[in-house]
Amino acid sequence: MIVPKISQSLIKAYQDYNKGEECGLFFKARYIDKDPEANTPPSDVMRLGIYFEYLATGALPRDGVVPEPDKVYKGKANEKMSADYERANQSAERFKKIIEKYGITIKQIGMLLDDGECNGIIDIYADWHGRDVFIDLKYTSLIDDKWSELGWNIDSLNEKNKLMVQGVHYKMLAKNVLNIDDIPFYYFVFSSKDPDNIRIIEQAVDEATAAAHIVSISTLQQNLEYNFRFGFNAYPSIQKCSKCPINHKCEKAIDYPLIDQILY
Repeated sequence: MIVPKISQSLIKAYQDYNKGEECGLFFKARYIDKDPEANTPPSDVMRLGIYFEYLATGALPRDGVVPEPDKVYKGKANEKMSADYERANQSAERFKKIIEKYGITIKQIGMLLDDGECNGIIDIYADWHGRDVFIDLKYTSLIDDKWSELGWNIDSLNEKNKLMVQGVHYKMLAKNVLNIDDIPFYYFVFSSKDPDNIRIIEQAVDEATAAAHIVSISTLQQNLEYNFRFGFNAYPSIQKCSKCPINHKCEKAIDYPLIDQILY
C-alpha cells in the first residue's frame, strides 16, 4: 500500500490515534482508503465556520454547495437569519474592512500546495504591500480560551501543537512548492460570539521547529508503513462507535461497555 500524502489534518488525526483517542480503523478508512462514508457531515459549529468563510472570501466547501444560513421562525412573516449566522455576516464584513485597511490583496483562495510527499490547502494566498503571505481564517467560540487544546488565547498558543502545526506545515510547503523561504503566515481569528473580538496572529517558526517537523513527517511515514504491514488498532467504545459513520460495516464496532480493570 502506498503511503498517502501527509496533510496537516492527517498529522493531527494520527496523533490522536497514537493517544488512543481516534480509532485506527476509522483513521484508515478516512485517510488511507479514502472511503466516502468516512467523511462525516460537518457539525453545526463547522457549518457556521464554512458559512463565515464563504461570505468573507467566496470559498466554497469541498462539496461545492453554497452554504445557507440557519433560519428562525421558518415559514412565518418574521422569518429571519439565526443570531449565530447574523454574527457570522458581521464578522465577514469585518474581515473585508480589515484587509482593505491593511492593504491586503487576495491572489488566490483554496490554493492547493503539493510537493509530492505532503500537501495542504491554503485558505488565502495574498499580497500584503508587495509581499506574498498566507492567511488562515479561524471562526471559533474559543478565541479567549487558554486551557482548551483548540483555544486561541495567545499566552498559551506556543504550547498547542494541534493548532500551530498548520503554520509550520504550510511554511514548509511554500518553500518546497513556491520556492518562498519562510513565507509570513497569519491566523485571522474571529469570535463566533462577538464580531468585535478579533485577533491577527503571525506565526514565526524557527529553524529547529522547521527541521523537527520534517523529521516528524519522516517518522509518520515509517509508522504508516508499519501499520500497513501489521494493521491499525481499533479503539471501540459505545460513544465513539455510535457516532461512527462506518459502524454498520465495522467488525470491531460495539454497542455495549467494555470492562476496565483497575489494579489497587
